[in-house]
Amino acid sequence: MAFAFSLTNQNLLYKTSEFIGFDNYVDLLDDQSFIRSLWLTTRLSFLVTLLANFGGLAVALMLNVRDRFHSALRTIFFIPQVLSAVIVSFIWRIILVDKGLLNNFLINLKLIAKPIHWLGDPQIAFNAIVMVVTWQMLGFCTVIYLASLQGIPKDLMEAAQIDGANRWQRFRSVTWPLLAPGVTINMVLLLIMTFKLYDQVAVLTGGGPGGRTETLSYYIIRIAFTGNQLGYGSTMAVVLFITTGLISALVVSRLKRREIEY
Repeated sequence: MAFAFSLTNQNLLYKTSEFIGFDNYVDLLDDQSFIRSLWLTTRLSFLVTLLANFGGLAVALMLNVRDRFHSALRTIFFIPQVLSAVIVSFIWRIILVDKGLLNNFLINLKLIAKPIHWLGDPQIAFNAIVMVVTWQMLGFCTVIYLASLQGIPKDLMEAAQIDGANRWQRFRSVTWPLLAPGVTINMVLLLIMTFKLYDQVAVLTGGGPGGRTETLSYYIIRIAFTGNQLGYGSTMAVVLFITTGLISALVVSRLKRREIEY
């Protein structure tokens, strides 16, 4: 359906539309806002995917113990993932606005003299979105890695320990190779989820300042529904779908080579 609309000049204000072929796709090449939002989405997606995976693995290794607190800690780390992205974003907006909790806290500690524009400065706002999304995705990665860690046969670890391998050597030679399926799952799913990121941007910055934090999904919604250009918006949606599919397929093909049988 989206591809069919992309070949027309469909406008929500009019009942009729005309077939225009691939004109919308040609127009994308000259649309600087589209190019900027696609590049920003790509950067954000890869940053969040890497940070959430590294953080999730670290937390999973820390929680991979049997004590009376491990169940409670797992629940705490997973709570952000089960909450609505809108709710999470509103919570962080209360924290990050100019007169929010974070600035008041830093000013009271005399660490800063005036509020930092966490959501008003283009570069800081981008980093803030990365941080918020990473925080929310951390629990998802942690659960996947924790399940993978608990699926590693204990006799392999014991054999490596008997052979004199230290903790780092056991992780590098035994744990890490056997975590490959979990790495593949986390990398691919996070890439897909972050490439279609919308809610956090809409709540935290609204794509501002000056469109500098506008992801491709946010730009598509703005053009297709706020701007009533459904045909052109559908064109960008098709490009987003193809881009996400190609990158995901590439990541799967590369990571699958690392997976081993045991």
